[in-house]
Amino acid sequence: MKSSVSIKFMWADLPWPERVRRAADAGFDRVEMWDWREPDDIDELGEVARECGIEIAGFFGHHQGGLANPDELELVLESLRETVAVAERVGADQLHLFSDGMRRPEGHVTKPPPLTRDERQVAAVEALRECLKLVAGKPMELCLEAINTVHVPGYYLEDSDMAVALCREVGDPQVTMFYDCFHQQLVRGRLTDTLLHALPYVSSVHVADVPGRVQPGHGEINFHHIRRVLDRAGYDRQITFEVTPIDGDSDAAVAAIKEVFEL
Repeated sequence: MKSSVSIKFMWADLPWPERVRRAADAGFDRVEMWDWREPDDIDELGEVARECGIEIAGFFGHHQGGLANPDELELVLESLRETVAVAERVGADQLHLFSDGMRRPEGHVTKPPPLTRDERQVAAVEALRECLKLVAGKPMELCLEAINTVHVPGYYLEDSDMAVALCREVGDPQVTMFYDCFHQQLVRGRLTDTLLHALPYVSSVHVADVPGRVQPGHGEINFHHIRRVLDRAGYDRQITFEVTPIDGDSDAAVAAIKEVFEL
């Protein structure tokens, strides 16, 4: 099983290349970020990762538009097309896809279309099939992100079961999903049942505690139990630590991670 850490929040006071080096020194196999445009030079980051013997797992597949809005499909495809080329250069294989366009950093969903939930589901399926054409034959996955509606009101793909349904309906191995413990706990809970239900489609399990998206062991989720569930299920893909270190102490966050998960 590979371990990945989001350098969006970890070592956030350091330049991006140094964050990659710190992640490698800490024993992570991979790093990821949100928008690949945020670092000054994504290609430099790819070079640093190769020098450190660590991989870039992935980043946002699109920075505009949402899958569940048919009026935004061309925005999604335009952005994804550019991202695929970047991912090929830096060796990333996980492109994060979203049901709705979001204003960042505020996290507000752009105005949803006046459609029924079923119409939005149909739009998302059709959009995913168009997105697949851009990664066909490439070693990449389109990874659906379910996001809680506590912090992002109006987001369509709000829990893991909805992501499972999309993966199943599209029925292509290049469409997978992230199971995010933080988001799922906020909207539905029942992490054991929903995690086991989702695992056949999961490319990465995201770890962060509630409240605050902090390191494991500092909130209400029992990550020792989650680790046992994954072990018993034979899960061997990827775990992503997308945590905001308490008091900005990334070294303490790494120590807390290692108390629960082997790196």
